[in-house]
Amino acid sequence: MISSLLALMTAMSIEQAPAPGVSALRVYGQNVPIQVTVVQYGPDKSEIIKPPIKKNPSNLGIATTGKSVFVADVASGGILYAKAPHEQRSIASLTKLMTAIVALENESNLKQEMTFQDSDFDHQGEAVFQSGDTLTRGEVLRAMLVGSVNAAANMLARTSHLTREDFVQRMNEKARDLHLNSMKFADPSGLNSQNKSDAADIAALATLALNNPDIRKAMTEPEVSVTTKAGKAYDIKSTNLLLTSFLNKDPYKIVGAKTGSLPEAGYCLAQVTKDKQGHEIVAVLLGSDNHFSRYNDVKALTSWAFDSYQWAN
Repeated sequence: MISSLLALMTAMSIEQAPAPGVSALRVYGQNVPIQVTVVQYGPDKSEIIKPPIKKNPSNLGIATTGKSVFVADVASGGILYAKAPHEQRSIASLTKLMTAIVALENESNLKQEMTFQDSDFDHQGEAVFQSGDTLTRGEVLRAMLVGSVNAAANMLARTSHLTREDFVQRMNEKARDLHLNSMKFADPSGLNSQNKSDAADIAALATLALNNPDIRKAMTEPEVSVTTKAGKAYDIKSTNLLLTSFLNKDPYKIVGAKTGSLPEAGYCLAQVTKDKQGHEIVAVLLGSDNHFSRYNDVKALTSWAFDSYQWAN
């Protein structure tokens, strides 16, 4: 049985070569392992990509605190490890991956100035920005992806030439267009616990989002420093603690990541990491039981996958 991602990968099968840094995600199997993936880059150019092979078949993986886990090879789509990968769960701020995609599809001018309004703030927790602050769209995008700022997500939705309701509807339409059938969205920020997905679809969404160079750049920044039009400076640190871990030091590099947490969702993390040879692994963990365990789990899963599998090239 092939997962709902097959149609997505078929739709992506004829295109130009992807941007450096992240290959286009191709196929994620559900119960049947994918043996060979044929990637068509154009009418006269194709490539056969084989999934990595486990060095020791008896090596079954590692224990994790996450309720759902999905680890795959990005280039081939081969599944390297899975635990309840198709159970729909609340995803908290992982929602912002789709918000970024839809926002940039509707308005791509990152130099456009935007001003925060009272309606952008959810008034839950300490606000990073203030009503009246004016920044560029690119700065707001970076604040959303690096610091997971809810007001930034709400502002991007508000300034996308759609009503908030229509923006959320477009998020759901985009999920259906991509055949990510487990995804359901209720708001742009992820604060609503009804934003839901399974781990496999989050892996596909994260990899797809990283093919956008503006999203990819933001998702690797350890910190964002922005200054409003009035001269007010803000320093926003990344929510991803793994940026300072060994996974972001030679021979590894974090290509992009997004965190999320809510009482209903637990602690979540989606991350793409590559090794020195350019092999990329996407790891998604949903429903971890505390703030630090999600980082330890994704760090262990990624390291285990690179150590346990052998790539053909």
